[in-house]
Amino acid sequence: MIGIGVADAGDAPGAAAASVVAEHGLHIHGLVKDYRVRREERRALDGVDLHVEPGEFVAIVGASGCGKSTLLRIVAGLEEPTSGTVDIDGDPILGPGPDRGMVFQSYTLFPWRSVAENVAFGLEGMSMGRRRRAERVEELLGVVGLSTFAKSYPNELSGGMRQRVAIARALAPTPDILLLDEPFGALDAQTRRAMQDFLYTVWRRTGTTILFVTHDIDEALYLAQRIYVFSSHPGRVQTCIDVPFGPSRGTTIKRDRRFLDLRDEIEDLLESSISP
Repeated sequence: MIGIGVADAGDAPGAAAASVVAEHGLHIHGLVKDYRVRREERRALDGVDLHVEPGEFVAIVGASGCGKSTLLRIVAGLEEPTSGTVDIDGDPILGPGPDRGMVFQSYTLFPWRSVAENVAFGLEGMSMGRRRRAERVEELLGVVGLSTFAKSYPNELSGGMRQRVAIARALAPTPDILLLDEPFGALDAQTRRAMQDFLYTVWRRTGTTILFVTHDIDEALYLAQRIYVFSSHPGRVQTCIDVPFGPSRGTTIKRDRRFLDLRDEIEDLLESSISP
């Protein structure tokens, strides 16, 4: 399992937890997901092969309806595949578990709980004493920069702050992998950019493995080490792209010729996959 605050932000991504999580990894083979809609069988995912190495930040990019969120829900254990295998460290995923934390696009905080109580929610079913739980919550609120809002309630926070709380709550049980389903899609452009930098900093500090779903190509290129590009109807992996930027990211990379070329390449792939 991965702890918080064990590495300095200047360290290489995942260095803090490399020795701890080296045996872990997400592996998906031949994943198929069918739905029954008005007595018709419809395929959402068709033969998806995908892997995420320990400590990696991997993004999935695709048009709406390509099965990105469905795949994430299967990895989270919220849906079952029709066929294929999904495992973490060789253990098949049979349902939700503390080894996976998930953050949704919509704000899923409990409105009747304070910020601290929301973050503590994922710890309440664990064998952890009250004092240690309080220390863990305090630690996480420091990581996400919300220590002074511990007693506030969700309706008193901005959208970006709510998502910070959601990320802290997902990280609380020290999951092996953090799953994010377009978590910044509902935010304004300025807040979204700030949240991208925030998430990147958290990833570098914690070494947590991240699988990030987005339809925003720039966002994927800015954050991820590798990008899976999905085709549409049904969702398939068109290609996997290694992002050629090191651990130090900044807005200047968006003007890098390699960034622009990759953005064009991914745009062309997505357009070709939805062309009639």
